[in-house]
Amino acid sequence: MYKILRRGFFRPKLRLVAPEGIGAGAEFDRLAAELGTFVRRARKVGFVSARKAGAQQTVVSHWNGVETTNTAQPGDWIIANLDAGQVPLRDKAGNSNLYVIEAGKFPGLYEAASGTTEFGGVYRAKGEVDVIYLSGGFLIKAPWGEVQQAGDGYLLRNSEEVYGNNRETFERTYEFSAR
Repeated sequence: MYKILRRGFFRPKLRLVAPEGIGAGAEFDRLAAELGTFVRRARKVGFVSARKAGAQQTVVSHWNGVETTNTAQPGDWIIANLDAGQVPLRDKAGNSNLYVIEAGKFPGLYEAASGTTEFGGVYRAKGEVDVIYLSGGFLIKAPWGEVQQAGDGYLLRNSEEVYGNNRETFERTYEFSAR
């Protein structure tokens, strides 16, 4: 179950709190309706740099603070977001925007592109995601079981998973699709 918190009076900011996560089916669509918004489609236009984890490794995702923590298992992919020019994204403190993709899911999400960075080979995303904007951000249980949070951001549905992405990173790495 989730709650939508409204902050402010004239132009309230909407914050999603979902300690059990959000379902990728009807629950995601119902949330959009409750927010009074449409689900939009977006595709990743930025690149990622990726390398396989050789051993179990804790990965902390930062963007102007800690967003979430995940544990990469051997064979999982550790990802760094890159912009459209293949430059690693860094927050105000200089932290790279890192996250983990399970080994079996990576080939369905990304394909090799040319180049390498300090974080590994360069890849481009294959598909599109469904998106809901949350002006007040989110505090949710991510598909990998950890808390994920941002003060302003987007909720993304990628096939059977729903997760968050802070506004600044999303807007530097995605573009909305024409409908």
